[in-house]
Amino acid sequence: MIANEGDTVMKENTAQLLTLIQKSQIKDLSLADSIELRRLSAEFANVCGEIVEKKMDQFYKK
Repeated sequence: MIANEGDTVMKENTAQLLTLIQKSQIKDLSLADSIELRRLSAEFANVCGEIVEKKMDQFYKK
């Protein structure tokens, strides 16, 4: 996967995550939407965790 493709996928996933969060505030989600919300939120948490780990590594190497 090329970096630009990864960025595009991440942006699409983030937009979908936000849409599902907003939808959940208005009405009950279907089981499929709930599962997708869980999957996307876990993926987002993993990406955030990787970013934090990289920053901490940079901090401690200085």
